[in-house]
Amino acid sequence: MLDPRDTPVSTEDAGVLQAYEDALLSFQSFVGDPVSQLNRVLQDVPDFVLGHLFRAIAFYLSSEQRFLAPAQQSLQAAEGLLAQANHREKLLFAAVHKLVNGQWAAAGRALDEVLLEYPRDALALQAGHLLDFFRGDAANLRNRPSRVLPEWDEGTPGYSYVLGMYAFGLEECNQYAQAEECGRRALQLNRKDAWSVHAVTHVFEMQGRSREGITFLREREADWAVQNNFAYHNWWHLGLLHLEHHEDQQVLDVFDNSIAPGGEITLALLDATAMLWRLHLLGVDYGRRMQPVMELWSEKMAREAGYYAFNDFHAALAFCAADAVQDLRNLTEHLSHHAGADNLANVAMTRQVGLPLVLGMQAYQQGDFLTAVQHLDEVRGVAQQFGGSHAQRDIVDLTLLSAACKAGLDKRVRSLLNERQMNKPGGVLGQRVLAAA
Repeated sequence: MLDPRDTPVSTEDAGVLQAYEDALLSFQSFVGDPVSQLNRVLQDVPDFVLGHLFRAIAFYLSSEQRFLAPAQQSLQAAEGLLAQANHREKLLFAAVHKLVNGQWAAAGRALDEVLLEYPRDALALQAGHLLDFFRGDAANLRNRPSRVLPEWDEGTPGYSYVLGMYAFGLEECNQYAQAEECGRRALQLNRKDAWSVHAVTHVFEMQGRSREGITFLREREADWAVQNNFAYHNWWHLGLLHLEHHEDQQVLDVFDNSIAPGGEITLALLDATAMLWRLHLLGVDYGRRMQPVMELWSEKMAREAGYYAFNDFHAALAFCAADAVQDLRNLTEHLSHHAGADNLANVAMTRQVGLPLVLGMQAYQQGDFLTAVQHLDEVRGVAQQFGGSHAQRDIVDLTLLSAACKAGLDKRVRSLLNERQMNKPGGVLGQRVLAAA
């Protein structure tokens, strides 16, 4: 059969195809749980090979080691069904095999091979876009959707999501006017596209248009904040925009109501940590809010340290802010001796970016600010290699600015402030960090 984008699926059961489409929409929109939807269909139709591949992708791209085993199990199930898989699914299997085995760059190229043959394979495109984000590959965040976008149009189901991916890629490549135009076009087609809301919000953040960004998010709150699993991240962006206006109480309110993690989902934990660390650098009294965040990281790092460098760094921020000296020492020692042993992509990430940043945070916590500056400055120019966006990685520069001030490096401080002012006129976080330091 063909799916609604004319991409072949090895099933003749219309109900199975519809279940796959429902899970795909969940994956694209961040509404609902695609894994639960796939579990239900695979329970009834265990030989649905695309369902197993989709399940492996969804588990693996959670960026949590606790989901690695079910991702591997799904991949093994798909491998046992390859004899009945079609050409598209065999290409997708090759890509997912590389992904689950930690070969991220090779997986990205293999997903390109899928899209060469099937440019409207929405699953391969979404997986590739998320992988590019985790790798900090700004060029492919833009170029992967751009290579297939001419094959889509407004009549193709999911078109707004492709526009949203392209808009975010344009923003990460500093093409702000085009990014905003593309993101707004996506939202004209689908107001509830949270990723497109996110892309446009990034433009406001990067251009220092914080008041516009606050208005934009608040006016559209009913579209992106209701029953959406990505809402916490857009709330995080709202908090960042309020920080630019010294509206610290609003930030705390947003944190308490919408960002504070209610569980151990890593992606939510990242945003909670990143917001509180910014408040820490700004000297804002946030009470004991970091304590439960730190405790969640402590539990997580006991089993996941070294799995993904971006997560490790945020755990180090929480440990530093909460003076969890032993946790920070344990993390540093683990990364120094065992980083990425079973995750090929993370070996280079940790060696080149993750470990120097964690060492920098350990020095910062110990009050050795000169050493902190040396470690943070070593990697700030290549920090994109461990993933995240420009807005997320700005935390490295803000921490470096604080450490440089505390170390008495006046010329370095002036240089960093000059850079921030030139790149983001009107932004005040740099001056706020300096005043607090």
